[in-house]
Amino acid sequence: MIEITSVQNSIVKDIVKLHQKKYREDFIIVEGEKSVFEAIEANMKIKHIFSSNKTLLEKFNAKPGNTKFKDASLNGAEIYLANEKIMEKISTTESAPNILAVVEKPEYDIRTFKNFKRIILLDGIKDAGNLGTIIRTAAAFDIEGIMLFGECTDEFSPKTIRSAAGNIFKVPVVHCREGQLKEFKKSHKMIATVVNSKNHIKNFMPDEPYIVMFGSEACGLCNELLSLSDTSYTIPMKKGVESLNLAISTGIILYELFNH
Repeated sequence: MIEITSVQNSIVKDIVKLHQKKYREDFIIVEGEKSVFEAIEANMKIKHIFSSNKTLLEKFNAKPGNTKFKDASLNGAEIYLANEKIMEKISTTESAPNILAVVEKPEYDIRTFKNFKRIILLDGIKDAGNLGTIIRTAAAFDIEGIMLFGECTDEFSPKTIRSAAGNIFKVPVVHCREGQLKEFKKSHKMIATVVNSKNHIKNFMPDEPYIVMFGSEACGLCNELLSLSDTSYTIPMKKGVESLNLAISTGIILYELFNH
């Protein structure tokens, strides 16, 4: 354990850079005890761990009876005892977390998704909070992978990670193109979620691998994705309500699919 006291420290400055997407090519920031422990349990490579709580840091140096935790996760990790000013400096939140880690950015191969039976696709999602909430919901309802299509928010932004509430490493997320989706159409049923389908989502009985596609509440699914869809479903709502928040509508549909 190394004690660090200056906000001018070069490591501190490097972590602050990770607040910006352009610097997150190799490493990401994970904040809060739940998310940091999730990264460790997921066997992610941890580069740095910072905390102002010495007792908490000692948990990482000794974990009796759990060799997987100790050996796989912290091999080579640098553990720093930092003061409150440093924690505030490196944190992306108004109130600094009790612990923060710098984690090697996961890389997922879209080709592995061919083996997944339950996939969702998000078209042009811009809100990091919504994306994090959807990742959390997908983990809860046994979705195996998430595809992002078009211009989307960063799936590894600090806000997305916080909103995923410790589930960011449980569901792989990849970016995809139209050509790749045409290949998936050969093996997966492409399901569009829309506001005006005659098909109620309760009546969907999945009998083959599928990709459920969600558009934004403002624009819906783009024409490219609608043209690829094999069928469409909707959530029936009371008249006069224009649309639901994307994270809420995704949660409703995933709940229905999980219970079929």
